[in-house]
Amino acid sequence: MFRPSFLRACLLLALAPACRETPPSPAPPSSGAPPPAARPVAPVTEWGTLEGRVRLSGPPPAPVLRDTSATAAGVCGAQSEDRSLVVGQGGALAYAVVALRDGADFAAPPEPTAEPVLDQRKCSYEPPALAARAGSSLALRNSDPLVHNVRAASGANRSVFNVAMPLEGMTLHRPLPTEPGTVAIRCDVHPWMRAVVRTFDHPYFTTSGADGHFRLKVPAGKHTLVFWHERLPETSRAVEIHAGETVTVDQEWGSADLR
Repeated sequence: MFRPSFLRACLLLALAPACRETPPSPAPPSSGAPPPAARPVAPVTEWGTLEGRVRLSGPPPAPVLRDTSATAAGVCGAQSEDRSLVVGQGGALAYAVVALRDGADFAAPPEPTAEPVLDQRKCSYEPPALAARAGSSLALRNSDPLVHNVRAASGANRSVFNVAMPLEGMTLHRPLPTEPGTVAIRCDVHPWMRAVVRTFDHPYFTTSGADGHFRLKVPAGKHTLVFWHERLPETSRAVEIHAGETVTVDQEWGSADLR
């Protein structure tokens, strides 16, 4: 005959593994709202080309010269020229950003976009303005035998990144903010050094060259082309382009528009 105490012991041993099991976590409460749908983009099978020149009419202001530091003078000279406005022969305006306003409505072209590069050369950022994809990587290069640093700020975020670059020839890679906008770049060591990065949520952008010329491959159709420069009012043009067509769109600002 089994004793009651023996039966109780067997029952406790049988139940012990179940007592050690962790109960399942309760499911998180549902907000009732479905997840946001991905933004639809149109596939692109037909392409055209937008090109033109960007100019500044009227006499440009004299370049602003800023004194450098004693440690930088031997490498970069006693003064550094402000390059927020670069005007060439015939009023050609360099480093103006040209982009589609509706670029996010279209799938990206098959050709990958090259990583943008910001070089520190002769105590200046080169180029002084560039365009890039929001959330992409920015290559930072130091071509000077000097200690530089690169501090990036965007809107309320005053320190998107801040990196020291003490060695000549070194290159670092840092991500840009995921939201499109304007990223201001400066060097704390040499406060006259500054640049600006205009970012977009699509790849349909470019900048004008030293001769003011730009060229941009775009989907065929109707678009709004936007011209942006840090020191000039943003302007836009409605354009229509057919497959295989090249459309010329020139932009001119007056020197009175400068800020």
